[in-house]
Amino acid sequence: MAVGEPVASPPGAGAVAGVVGSGVALAAAALVHTVFPRVPFPPLEVASAVVRATPGAIATFFIEALGHLALPLSVVATTVGFLALSALLGTSMPVLAPRLPRSPFGAAVVLALVLFAVALLAFEPDPVTVSLEIYAVAMIPVVGVSAWAAGASYRRLLRTPVPGPGDVSGPPSGPDPSRRALVRGLALGGVGLVVGWAGIGRLLVSRPNPGDRPLRLANVSVAPRPTPAAGDAAFAGIPGLPLEITPLDSFYVVDEEIIDPDVDPERWSLEIGGLVDRPYRISYEELLSLSAVERYVTLECISNPVGGDLMSTARWTGVPLADLLGRAGVRDGAVEVVSTAIGGYSDSIPVDEAMASSPLVAVGMNGHVLPREHGFPARLLVPGLYGMKQPKWLERIEVVDRPYTGYWESRGWSKAAVVKTMSRIDTATGVGGGSYVVAGVAFAGDRGISGVEVSTDGGTSWREAELKTALSNETWRLWRYELASPPAAGVRVLVRATDGDGRVQIQAASPPHPSGATGYDEVIAGGS
Repeated sequence: MAVGEPVASPPGAGAVAGVVGSGVALAAAALVHTVFPRVPFPPLEVASAVVRATPGAIATFFIEALGHLALPLSVVATTVGFLALSALLGTSMPVLAPRLPRSPFGAAVVLALVLFAVALLAFEPDPVTVSLEIYAVAMIPVVGVSAWAAGASYRRLLRTPVPGPGDVSGPPSGPDPSRRALVRGLALGGVGLVVGWAGIGRLLVSRPNPGDRPLRLANVSVAPRPTPAAGDAAFAGIPGLPLEITPLDSFYVVDEEIIDPDVDPERWSLEIGGLVDRPYRISYEELLSLSAVERYVTLECISNPVGGDLMSTARWTGVPLADLLGRAGVRDGAVEVVSTAIGGYSDSIPVDEAMASSPLVAVGMNGHVLPREHGFPARLLVPGLYGMKQPKWLERIEVVDRPYTGYWESRGWSKAAVVKTMSRIDTATGVGGGSYVVAGVAFAGDRGISGVEVSTDGGTSWREAELKTALSNETWRLWRYELASPPAAGVRVLVRATDGDGRVQIQAASPPHPSGATGYDEVIAGGS
């Protein structure tokens, strides 16, 4: 075919070739990511870039509508968009092919370069990935094989007879080549997405989860266990009542990252800087050598609904944030301390709060090294605030002289993010002797719980529940209320808590956005 020669192609041949090329690109990129896990899978990078760039109102809408499916669906949507863009670009092949050398491969290369540029623009290097330059080099063979596949598919489709004017013989019999090519392209893309997203290479060559190892530190102030009260024994063996300390494999997980970073502790360091006299970096080994403390703390996600389970309790081990900031020397005029995670997530707390005794740079949970899904090598822990204020996979702590707008704050959520007093009914069941027990947990951040009340008549009257001794003022508190007999079927059983400052939790129901859910949890007696 000579340059400049008109091209007669079946309808949609260019779009089909574009889909074939993008399907091959996804499969090839998945293979590269499998062999070299530090080379990111492009759809995940693009999805992350889209999430970062999404305006707050739109992000909040999708989070409220889809919950924690929002991030996975963003990856699927990105992949569909990638295939659709490839098909759209492919429609220009009949125009480009006659004007470029080595038609139609020249046209396919030009179109593949557009997608190559999108992948590079979306890429954001961090300590667990390769550099932009290496990423670009790694994507070159992906672009090459994608262009070759698109060009070959288009040339093959050109050989399909196209009925001309007056041709009444109709289309050729047999399977439609365009349809077969389209199905192959979509199948390759689907396989590529599954393989690349699953991170098979990470599973094959990644380090074991650090959380499987016991934490061994030379200098740790152990968290004291409170002296049990006489009534604490009554809480043993209540079916459905959570353990005071949540096992690691049951601890709730909510991430802003689509893939948890697999951090090499030998290459990782934590930067302390900003408005300080002595900025510095500290390695993981050095961080572990510092004096550490243990603290029993409950974490709750700000998106936890009334009665929700996005909250858990652990025995955390870490270095006081105030010690790290004190080594740097915080200057006059400091307003906030910003914590930034690998991948770019960030949030801040007031400098006075950062210099208090409670915030930790945590390195352990329940006597184990901090698990990867909970922020290994280190995460921030700030008792009394929702989880959004406590970045995982820390890489930088910066002191600033102005209020800082964090990731979720820029998307319409509360800046203060102070935990609201809540209570939850975890079980309502009959026990021995015909009696009936309602039990659960109550939590008020770092204010503690001073009382829990239960109503068995829909809120008309309230009775004090028994409280188990709390592990600390910063954890949830188990409560129970026993009746001599089950309440009548269909009765609303409600619970409300009072915090350590004497304030009863808010009764009016409100959704989690923008500052945490409010309202009383309830069950229907005798219901399912």
